[in-house]
Amino acid sequence: MTGAQVIPGSRAVVHHCIVFVRPPDGEEFRGVSWLAAYVPGQRATMLPPGHGRRVPAGSQLVFQMHYTPNGQEQEDLTRIGLLFGNEAEITHEVYSQIGVDQEFEIPPGDANFSVTTGPRQMPANGTLLAVAPHMHVRGKSFRLKSYHDDTETVLLDVPHYDFNWQHVYAFAKPLPIASLGKLEFCATFDNSAGNPVNPDPQQHVYWGDQTWEEMAVAFFEVAVPRSAAEPTPATVNDAAAQRREKAEQQADRFMKKFDANGDGLVDRHELPLATERFGYWSLDLDGSADGSLTREEILRAFLQRDL
Repeated sequence: MTGAQVIPGSRAVVHHCIVFVRPPDGEEFRGVSWLAAYVPGQRATMLPPGHGRRVPAGSQLVFQMHYTPNGQEQEDLTRIGLLFGNEAEITHEVYSQIGVDQEFEIPPGDANFSVTTGPRQMPANGTLLAVAPHMHVRGKSFRLKSYHDDTETVLLDVPHYDFNWQHVYAFAKPLPIASLGKLEFCATFDNSAGNPVNPDPQQHVYWGDQTWEEMAVAFFEVAVPRSAAEPTPATVNDAAAQRREKAEQQADRFMKKFDANGDGLVDRHELPLATERFGYWSLDLDGSADGSLTREEILRAFLQRDL
């Protein structure tokens, strides 16, 4: 896929739409399974020449719809348009990594509350193409920095973040990730009465899907060369075994932490509120929507995240 555009059917109530790829069981998929999105102010996605986002054959496209009621009955038919490239012309595969902090609490009246975090991992042989910050109406500013060889560099500065104009900021020239070192962003919020769009400056504000709640998220668009030399079979097998062992350990820790009643299942209500609201769908890989997760589902989710 070389281009995409999500078009909301009812802009009055569509807060956002994110289209994810749900690959067939066992199919490898890099990074976050993000395909395209609509948020206020965002333009269509067009990848640079020679770049494409791989969607495995047989995948399902999952529309995560977020509506904000406005007091009137609405109908919505949100659509997505895709452009497909010639595989022979694709030299780089593009995928998304995420930086997110869900464990913050913005005090009432605070005009400069900051959350600092960054992406968990980035490919050393890749390039950084673009960054998409996401906050809600209390979002005030966003700044992305890199730290390499004791040098601090500002890569992106959004001094006046505007929920109504949420952009994907593409760099004029792709940045080699190996030269960037550690990446860290600072999302700043204004929960004071001086923020004209603040729903209620007297409230403590937590992570949540609704506009009057908040998010501290950034998506990082990265590209890796398709022409890179393939690892030897031994290296591939070793890497796969290490990835499997790591995922097994993560799944065991997850079950131990959240399976409160010890029945071998993690019920949705046993999860933290932020995970239940925002991340449950990414763990419920069988799509059963039965309100519980098995260890096998958790294991598969961790395996996919580490690809």
